[in-house]
Amino acid sequence: MMKKTISFAVLLIFLIASLASCVSYPIPVTAVTETSSTVVTETPVTAVTETPVTAEDPLVGPFNTFLPILKKSPLASPTPGIPPLPPPGSGDWATVAGNPQRTSWSAEDVHSYNMTVAWYRPIEAYISQNVQLIASNGLIYVASARGLYALHAETGQEVWRFNTELPLGNSPTVVDSVLYVAGLDHKLYALNAINGNLLWSFTGAGAGYSTNPLVVDGQVLLGNRDGYFYAIGANGTSRQGQQIWKYKTDGSIELTAAYSSNVVYFASNDNHGYALRSNDGSLVWKSKLLPGDGYGSYWPVIYGDYVIFSAASGYRTGLNPGTASLQDARGDDYGKIFDMDRDGVFGNLGDGSFIGPEVSNQTWANGKRVLNGSSITNYLEENNHADRRTLIVLNRNNGSEFTFDSDRDGKAEYAPVVMVGSHSGNSYPPVVGSDGVLYFSTILQKFNIPQARVMGWLMGTPYLSQAGGQHAIDEPQALSGGGNTFYRNLCCDRVGDWFALDTPQSSQMWRYDSPLSDQIPGYDQMWYGTVDGDSVRLEGNFGTQNGIYNSHGDQNPIIPYQGRLYAHRSNAIISYGPARTSGAQPLLRTQYVQIGVDSKPISEIQAMLTSEVQKMINAGHLRPGYYNAGQFSNYGQLANYFENPGETLYALSRAYPYLSSAVQPAVKQYLKEEFDSYFKTIMVTKTGWKDGAPREWMPIPGDIENALNSIGPVLGGDPRYSWPYPPLNIYALWKYALVAPEDVQTAYSQAKSKLVVPVPANATNDYLYQRPFEHNAYIAGYYGFLQLQTLAGKTTVDANLRTSVTNELNRLLNLRVQNFSKNTVWVDDQGSYHLRTLNISRNFLYLVPELADHLQQNIYTKVEESLKEYNDIAPYWFVSRFNGVVNEGVRQNLYDYGALFQAYAYAQNSNSQNLQKYLDVPAFAVGDLFYINNLIAVIEAGN
Repeated sequence: MMKKTISFAVLLIFLIASLASCVSYPIPVTAVTETSSTVVTETPVTAVTETPVTAEDPLVGPFNTFLPILKKSPLASPTPGIPPLPPPGSGDWATVAGNPQRTSWSAEDVHSYNMTVAWYRPIEAYISQNVQLIASNGLIYVASARGLYALHAETGQEVWRFNTELPLGNSPTVVDSVLYVAGLDHKLYALNAINGNLLWSFTGAGAGYSTNPLVVDGQVLLGNRDGYFYAIGANGTSRQGQQIWKYKTDGSIELTAAYSSNVVYFASNDNHGYALRSNDGSLVWKSKLLPGDGYGSYWPVIYGDYVIFSAASGYRTGLNPGTASLQDARGDDYGKIFDMDRDGVFGNLGDGSFIGPEVSNQTWANGKRVLNGSSITNYLEENNHADRRTLIVLNRNNGSEFTFDSDRDGKAEYAPVVMVGSHSGNSYPPVVGSDGVLYFSTILQKFNIPQARVMGWLMGTPYLSQAGGQHAIDEPQALSGGGNTFYRNLCCDRVGDWFALDTPQSSQMWRYDSPLSDQIPGYDQMWYGTVDGDSVRLEGNFGTQNGIYNSHGDQNPIIPYQGRLYAHRSNAIISYGPARTSGAQPLLRTQYVQIGVDSKPISEIQAMLTSEVQKMINAGHLRPGYYNAGQFSNYGQLANYFENPGETLYALSRAYPYLSSAVQPAVKQYLKEEFDSYFKTIMVTKTGWKDGAPREWMPIPGDIENALNSIGPVLGGDPRYSWPYPPLNIYALWKYALVAPEDVQTAYSQAKSKLVVPVPANATNDYLYQRPFEHNAYIAGYYGFLQLQTLAGKTTVDANLRTSVTNELNRLLNLRVQNFSKNTVWVDDQGSYHLRTLNISRNFLYLVPELADHLQQNIYTKVEESLKEYNDIAPYWFVSRFNGVVNEGVRQNLYDYGALFQAYAYAQNSNSQNLQKYLDVPAFAVGDLFYINNLIAVIEAGN
């Protein structure tokens, strides 16, 4: 047995530092004993150096633990390595994750075995699943899609409200009785937190906000979807409401920032982490490219000398490229992310196996059972599996990634965490406990769907303490802390509970066999479901049968405040306390207002269009867009964005007249190259993945690169469509011929060779009723063919063909008017609830202006009713990459903001000013054709 001891000098420094920081809780000096009796001593985690240990672990073989040493960096807190906890006091939860360091911890410790529902209040306006309740001034502040509500914390009564036309992007922050909240109307608001009076607003951002404001050092700090991080003067300062500085990144910023020691930390969707000096916005560091499909929903966590980011899995669920690019031991394609992680961590071990052996004498673990999680660290260090890590630990002083090497094999090891949660989106961030230990959910036990648990991590080792809160690994949950108690909110209204950090105590407020619907009937009156019980939470959705948001994605935490616990579930605010107070409160109805956003001149929109098109020219030919929408594999034919070359031809040909004369020649050349490659001699239906520049910011996981590079162009039709060749492409060829008339004869000849008239026999009227997007595409194709035929001068030569096409077009137009319905068919026994992801976009996919005109002239009222309902039940429809979806996942597919925007523009004939309210930002770094089409619609509406 080898034993290492800490020097008296180092211990003295540690004790002095601890006393100097009254609110910090260091990790105790600990004896770490493996089952093989190896012993080392531990000091507070700040930096790590190797300390060889010769013991053998019975599961993973040789390993070594680290002796963390004290190293105070310029950014270090008073006790290096241990994050400062919020000061004790009222226990307000006044900002997202409780404090600027985003540790999700409050001094307010609320726990009891006799908690009961004190009151509950359903709200009509949608509350995004990841919005946290904010508690201060005796009020509960609720950010919604139609404004902000202040409810009395004791009774749930409405004290005041602040109505908005467009959704708020995140929770507010309350400082000195001033509330700061930002919205998707491009505005940052400062309100009197006591009465809701507007103090001022900042309107200088180029897009909406999805982030929660930091309010520190007399500034309001937050990122915007326009890619800038802003510093605005806080209320009462000499520059209140004015921009002090801004910093540009290369992607939209959806991740709420953290702050410590005059530095602000965040990540952009360009997949880089950033550290900026808060006083002037100067760059401290920019990280290397981070793994995963973007950074949104949540926040980084300050942990001593480190800042920790929660990643989103970079593997698309059930798709190739994606999980289906890889095979298990039987040679079957992987369907889900946890399937890969399960096999990688447990290998051939049987069901019920744990991640590793127990490690004894772990005083840092508060008496909790500790396991050696080397099976996880070994898994992540091998075979490109580092791309699967979902907890990214960066050094705060320079942005380098923290790694260690506990088994001394020369390979970097990462935090022992795999993806826990739904099938897309960012994993939930860790919580810093009152003991200074970092807590998060990670895989624990092997089953077909593995079990996960909340674990405490001794940083720099593979050791994990089992704190509590066990659940299936694909069930997302939110975690928060108050005093020595943790609170857990599991998806789908399944479990709400607390467990103590320092004792075995725990209690459940609601659970599977004691559901909320029994405790508080009617709390979910804004929720649509087809059956009673737990499956409503899984298969149901917000609003009507056409809803597209459900509860199996992002989660919000339980908030401790003034002796009670608060959360929102199924669009109701729920208060748990020692006694019932006001009980059921009536539905809080929406009050609609029209405010809008400041509109830009059309010349500026044209400049934005030119910029987006120029990005494509600079990049050259693009491969399809890679994006993980969870279980969107049910619409696998639509999962590869812009893989159909006709979509590029369509968008750029439409854009051409509105581009500057300086750019038009390059655009025409780009179009001709696309035409020559995919239309001139061979009519390609899918471009494939092996050729072209990436559209997305994210790095593709290394172990699926081979699969990606093996997928070339496809000539035949997709059996998941009724057509042998995409009809939209024929419309696109007409638009292209207007730009390049020298190719009109070839374009017509090729279109004629692929034309099918009438529609194929399998595209029956019932079929088209269920798939109106295919109906739209046929209409676009026939209309485009007739125009192309006229342009090519073939109306007389092919007169019979023209007659048959005209007849079929008219039949389809009449049928479209007759069978238009705002209601989805995917209800009750009509197929999987996963198909509801297209509930609001299905009517308007492949909608060309001519078809929109026909709908406007014949069924304007029906279209208007549809758009109104969709805007009510899916108010974030215009937000690209929105974090809310009806199936098991977080990220909504990208069709809503393109399809509905076109419907507003052409079927409802909205003006440019109204359209600009809904103009968001691109979902990809380059080549977002939906966004380009939306810019064109704004320009055409303003001309």
